[in-house]
Amino acid sequence: MSQKTILIIEDSADLADSLEDLLNLKNYKTLKALNGSDGLRMTLSEHPDLILLDLRLPDIDGRKILEEIRKDVWGKDAHILIITASDIIEENLLDLQISPTDIIYKSHCSIEDLTTRISDALTS
Repeated sequence: MSQKTILIIEDSADLADSLEDLLNLKNYKTLKALNGSDGLRMTLSEHPDLILLDLRLPDIDGRKILEEIRKDVWGKDAHILIITASDIIEENLLDLQISPTDIIYKSHCSIEDLTTRISDALTS
């Protein structure tokens, strides 16, 4: 089985580094973007197996990134998990093929839960 690639789009460098370390320990290849512009560019050029996307980014809103990804032929079926610190209205993401189960709240998610949800997303 080939190594899966996960793109982390997260503006907190500390959190992005921690996620990268955790995923590398689980034998995933990781890519990292600390802003939305780089994240969108990397998504469309690298076609990762999974994207971990923060919604609140300094340059481009995460919803806008989702819209751009979904416009791409490859991106229509891309696996994306939203990682957010804010309360969001989950119904606002349904049109972008993000279900409530694809949303991870930073304050309510353990490491075990996060790794399980990543594994589940990669096998669906």
